Amino acid sequence: MRRQLSIFFLILFWGGAALVQAADSHNWDGLKGRLVADGFNREYVDTVFSASSLEYSSSLMARKMRVLLKRRFEPPAKKVAREKEFDERYVGPIMLAGGYSYLREHYELLQNIDKRYGVAPSVLVALLLVETKLGFTLGDVPAFNNLANMAASSDPMIFFDELGYEKLEEKDMVWLKKRTKKKADWAYKELSALLTFSSQNSIVPTEIPGSPYGAFGICQFMPSTAVHYAVDGDGDGRIDLFGRDDALFSMANFLKRHGWNNSLSKDKKLKIIYRYNHSMVYARTIYEVSRQLEKISSTFGPD
Repeated sequence: MRRQLSIFFLILFWGGAALVQAADSHNWDGLKGRLVADGFNREYVDTVFSASSLEYSSSLMARKMRVLLKRRFEPPAKKVAREKEFDERYVGPIMLAGGYSYLREHYELLQNIDKRYGVAPSVLVALLLVETKLGFTLGDVPAFNNLANMAASSDPMIFFDELGYEKLEEKDMVWLKKRTKKKADWAYKELSALLTFSSQNSIVPTEIPGSPYGAFGICQFMPSTAVHYAVDGDGDGRIDLFGRDDALFSMANFLKRHGWNNSLSKDKKLKIIYRYNHSMVYARTIYEVSRQLEKISSTFGPD
């Protein structure tokens, strides 16, 4: 049984307000029932889903399936363009100056993390720079809303009119239903992890801003990643991934537990960074930003 927020905490945090039904007409009962069947406290689930900010929309799932359908029907490219080495936006003078300034400002903390986890300061700053521009871009919509809407959109007939196709052949409909169900199940797993992480750390899940697909915090952890790898870096008894110390310690813990050490070869480092975000362009970008920050630090000093 997952550890849940006590009813006392819920009443205290929401000011004892009566449950307010969401402003839309969508029936969340199926999703709530699934969460309760998986071990979540009924009162906790009802309270979370009563948030006035929660409105059902199939647009996110429709957008994802529209892209996949287009890719399915497009003829294979005759010539595949060479993948770029790294994202040059992050190795320009302005971005690197910001990264170097952050490294200097927090160098003592980053050094302490390096001693504990064996992850160089430049690597953590590179991750933070690319993920959220050092904590300044965090998403506008609650991660819970995005994940709940995707988890509740397992049937493509809900949003078929948004896909731009009058009809599909039977084999394509079978494919669409299978892919939509798979994506909805993925979203449900992440939604469940978000509720677990929130309850463990006394956080109101519907107030956590995130990316369209549910990543949150200045380190942009997916909820399942947060449950397994987030740590209490500042020792205050709870994990806040919007806080500098907890986020940096958690990022280092993730890399360390995937085999990182600073003496690894470039290829091995890239494979570990790839686990953070499944893109080799991303991995090479992190590596290059880290390398550039090391060069700047060797020239001007880290502190």
